[in-house]
Amino acid sequence: MKEYNSEISVFLENKGVGLYGFADLSNIPLEQRYDFPRSISFAFPLRKEIVRQIVEGPTLEYENEYVRLNELLLSTGKEIEEHIRSTGYKAAALEATVRKLDPKTLAVMLPHKTSATLAGLGWIGKSDLLVNAKFGSAMRLSTVLTDLPLTTGKAIEESKCGDCVICVAKCPAKAIKGVNWKRGMKREEIYNAYSCRKKADELTGIANIKHTICGICIANCPYTIKYLEKEIG
Repeated sequence: MKEYNSEISVFLENKGVGLYGFADLSNIPLEQRYDFPRSISFAFPLRKEIVRQIVEGPTLEYENEYVRLNELLLSTGKEIEEHIRSTGYKAAALEATVRKLDPKTLAVMLPHKTSATLAGLGWIGKSDLLVNAKFGSAMRLSTVLTDLPLTTGKAIEESKCGDCVICVAKCPAKAIKGVNWKRGMKREEIYNAYSCRKKADELTGIANIKHTICGICIANCPYTIKYLEKEIG
């Protein structure tokens, strides 16, 4: 059987994707993964100068970056989907989380971060965001579901945040509970999505921003700070 990992990797790198991996979804219920056995996770990092601006709260520049990356993720996902389909296999690009968010549960069927942890790209931080050793949380994620025969990465099963509670202290909504994630935990055990949403609405209203965003936990994560301090990459 043909090995497609290299082909897809080259395709993603040519698109300027900053981070990517391949996941085995077999332990996720069929309905949740839309009957697909595997996924491709990919991310684009937030620009460093933008992240540095949101230590205390969201800015218009951050909103523009948020919109730019969502559009880039969507178009890239569609190109990956079309490329895979051209090989005779099935694929479906998931949209940015904001487009499919259930207003009642503030959740989606298959979070991008779930696929990403299964691909070995990072872990769920105390902020309930994906944390990657290279970019911290300063990135936007997307997912393409597929039946393409891929060699998948080693899933990450638990947090590497340790005793760090910086995001807990910095969260203006007091939504982060300070609990280290392990696979199988419910979101509510880690943080309160409703408190987060409410405070983000307040902050964006003050800043005259249309989208509900915050970014404080992203900018203050020690892994993000390491990314910001790197001169290259």
